[in-house]
Amino acid sequence: MNRFAAFVTAARCRFFLLMLLVALVAAGCTNFFYNRLDTLAAWYIQDLVSLDDAQRSDLRSWLDSTLQWHRSSELTRYAQFLRTLAGTAAQPGNPTTYRNIETQIEQFGSRLVERAAPDAARLLMRLTPEQLEQFETNLAAKSRERNEENLKALADGKWHEKRAKDIEKQLKRWTGSVTKEQQRLIAQHSARFDSTTADWLESQARWRQAMFGALKERFAAGQSPEAIEERILGLLRTPESQWTRAYQTKATQNREQSLAVLAALDASLTPEQRRHLQRELTELAQRLERMTQT
Repeated sequence: MNRFAAFVTAARCRFFLLMLLVALVAAGCTNFFYNRLDTLAAWYIQDLVSLDDAQRSDLRSWLDSTLQWHRSSELTRYAQFLRTLAGTAAQPGNPTTYRNIETQIEQFGSRLVERAAPDAARLLMRLTPEQLEQFETNLAAKSRERNEENLKALADGKWHEKRAKDIEKQLKRWTGSVTKEQQRLIAQHSARFDSTTADWLESQARWRQAMFGALKERFAAGQSPEAIEERILGLLRTPESQWTRAYQTKATQNREQSLAVLAALDASLTPEQRRHLQRELTELAQRLERMTQT
């Protein structure tokens, strides 16, 4: 996949409730949708857990303030990053180039988490035992639902084929076309990826168990709310603390493989594909800059 495909893939905020902000912005959402992200996020969250009037008000206030901060503080950073990326896309990159891009994306995600996690933790602390049960059950179901396609592809022995199609789709999205040679490269490299679906589901289950276990402990006698809130903040900021060793090992290997396929495809881009990629990145930067002005 091309360099911006790596950006989109990497832009996954640590806390799932905040992924809407990054995912929609990174996907180049229109100003219409961006202005309504707080409403869309509220709908999504309330589909997972039933809130009372006071909780809904607190949720909307948190999402609104987060969106306002994001518009004033982050969109310009994203736009600058995209313009820089458009410039570097004029020539093939190297491993250092790609790792620097990855590092920058991780920093964007960390900034968002640091901003939003404290209020998110306080909102979670206000849920009742009944709400926590509902939230945990629905969250597990959503996790399974999001991974259904990968699970089916694994069962059918077509996971690597699906991986190749996903990479090809991203390449075409940002470069406008895919050559026969690039299809060959994608198929070749995709065969070297190791599926992490089952390990990821297990890691998510461990995170949920730790998170909801901590949240439920606050109802026990003698528990310090401050200590529990710190545990929740830790789980929001560093969910990787709950990842299984198998997932971490495979994810590290797949990360290296992603850099390999990225380098191979980047080197294979035609002049027209490279110009198309630069135009897409620049246009997205312009779109984000316009959003800061409304």
